[in-house]
Amino acid sequence: MSFRKAEWIWLDSEPAMDEHAEFADTLIRKENERYTLDISCDSEYSLFINGKLAEFGQYADYPHYKVYDSVDITKHLKDGENTISIIVWFYGKDSSTHFVGRPLLIYEVSDGSGSPVIWSSCDTLSRLSPEYLQHRSIEISGQLGFTFGKRVGFAADADPFRKSRVINGLKVPGHIRPVKKLELKERVKARVCSQGAFAYTCDRGTGIDMQHANFSFMFIQMLDGKCPFNPKLPKDEPIRMHNTLSGSEGIYFIVDLEKESSGFVEFEIELPQDAKVDIGWGEHLSDGRCRTAAVNFSCTFDVAKGRHVCTDTFRRLGCRYIQFFVHSNDVTVYYAGLRPTVYPLEVKKPDSGNLLRDTIYEVCENTLINCMHEHYEDCPSREQAMYTLDSRNQMLCGYYCFREKEFARASLRLMAEGIGKDGLLDLCFPATIEVTIPSYTLAYFIQMSEYIEHTGDTSLADEVYDRLLLMINNFTDKLDMCGLFPNLPSSSRIWNFYEWQPTLMGEADGRTMKAKYDSPLNAYLSLALKSMCLISGALGRVSDAEHYSAVRSRINSSLAEYFYDKEKGLFFTREGDDRERYSVLTNALCFLALDGEIPDGSNVIRIIAADGSDGLDIEVIPSTLSMLSFRYDSLLTSDREKFKDLILDEIDRNYLHMLRNNATSFWETIMGDNDIIGVCGSLCHGWSALPIYYYEKLCDRI
Repeated sequence: MSFRKAEWIWLDSEPAMDEHAEFADTLIRKENERYTLDISCDSEYSLFINGKLAEFGQYADYPHYKVYDSVDITKHLKDGENTISIIVWFYGKDSSTHFVGRPLLIYEVSDGSGSPVIWSSCDTLSRLSPEYLQHRSIEISGQLGFTFGKRVGFAADADPFRKSRVINGLKVPGHIRPVKKLELKERVKARVCSQGAFAYTCDRGTGIDMQHANFSFMFIQMLDGKCPFNPKLPKDEPIRMHNTLSGSEGIYFIVDLEKESSGFVEFEIELPQDAKVDIGWGEHLSDGRCRTAAVNFSCTFDVAKGRHVCTDTFRRLGCRYIQFFVHSNDVTVYYAGLRPTVYPLEVKKPDSGNLLRDTIYEVCENTLINCMHEHYEDCPSREQAMYTLDSRNQMLCGYYCFREKEFARASLRLMAEGIGKDGLLDLCFPATIEVTIPSYTLAYFIQMSEYIEHTGDTSLADEVYDRLLLMINNFTDKLDMCGLFPNLPSSSRIWNFYEWQPTLMGEADGRTMKAKYDSPLNAYLSLALKSMCLISGALGRVSDAEHYSAVRSRINSSLAEYFYDKEKGLFFTREGDDRERYSVLTNALCFLALDGEIPDGSNVIRIIAADGSDGLDIEVIPSTLSMLSFRYDSLLTSDREKFKDLILDEIDRNYLHMLRNNATSFWETIMGDNDIIGVCGSLCHGWSALPIYYYEKLCDRI
């Protein structure tokens, strides 16, 4: 049993948003004894033993579903007395990646016999950490939450340690981390690709200031006459930069990690005097610098005179480029770059004999790896959030290239904790975002049935079956007399979204929905019911399977009758202004919902295969990378042999385009950094790793 003596604790002061608290303890190691630490917190922790990082990273959980780590810390201990320091970053505000809770920490170290030797209590010493700039509450974005400011090399002038406050009335964490801990890798090699002097032109926050700074580019030899062109770090000799340009504020330099990476920023520099170092990051240099204004991809370090290693083990960056604005005209750079944080995986090495497809496969794997940490992430840069539909592609690919089920199971289990009072899944997990997308709740059933199909594990579905019933009945109980599910009234909660394409994003501002029925939503419901039948059957719940099969038959009959335009031979999305604007996604979803049983002479497969009108005198809205699975599955359902090569050739063509444009991970949409989504289209997006799944399904030699 964990936490026999430990109590939840926090600082003995009024808590506030964005604070880093430090907790201190002492452990006396006995010879030949092993020690295990159990620990949990809100929001993130880093554990230091004798001043060195030992463990980091709270599992992303909910206040009502609290998860703890149980880790062997023996290797970090020395004989005799050991200093234990735990820094906890309490966010105090929700985001797309965090469900806001109370500031708290619980820990307990046990010996080999399971007896506690140290534990959190009112006697634990604590204070605000002197290493961090406290209570700034500066957001990267509403999706990612706060950035940070850190002090390095300064004498500790913080408040003295005091006893902690016990938080009563809370249960100890009841769930052990369901996935492996992240690994912190060694420094990646980084190439200095731009450098010179800078001057800020405004004072509107670090990200905006860097975006609008004046640059005076200099060849590296103008700053360090002995330095080779485009040097790589770390190198045998440091780069000694000296700026003589009058009117500038200091030296900037940008490093290229040479591929998309995720991890903690780290740099080692020497300064002749105290100076601020502003840091920005991004996935491209289309602006001649990292794009830090649209999303505040920035942080700051106050660095003392002398040589220091500067790092942070809380805020994970997703990027390829990192820029450093050093507010000094002299700096010696020993290293600047990233320490990757990677989920431990056995990664398949493709060997098909087709160089292009093997390259695409490997870049897809890098895309997936950068989108897996505590849970799946849609992207490591802009959001780091987990969605149902988005993560479906990641799961399908991971079953093949990583050959593991643990991560998918844990993510599906976490999603099950995010059911709102209205019976719909929240948009992200774990999060307290008000808005939700009804079709994304239905996608969860597809993911659950595919998990059973690919792993044979029915224990998870059994564990959350009551929630599956609640969610599916929330839809089936509201069917109209005509057998269709009516659109839920648009509101601050309901967003009737399907795809980032016209007519499918919701109308106007993405929230207003006037039509009574949507064919994509009813098609999703049909597919969810099909999955529910498979789930129920796998669990031996025959009567449930029969019931939901009958309900699905009724919906399918209404779907075909109401939404099929016999004259055009296509399914329309909704009545109203969008009636004559047909989409590939709508037709693919309807085709799959009806198991391919559509009238002879229809144009459904024709436009799906062409991803457009194919000469028909009508508007057809194409699909995007995120929804290719529905399009491709429709073609394979129709005629596998006929469309196999079309699918493979299209994948080759689209992904070769990205490779030719310097991609080391695959993009959110084919437009790359020119995409308007978020004003900085993600260049590493989990859903775009789909080639792995179709290469596995369709290629004989992979």
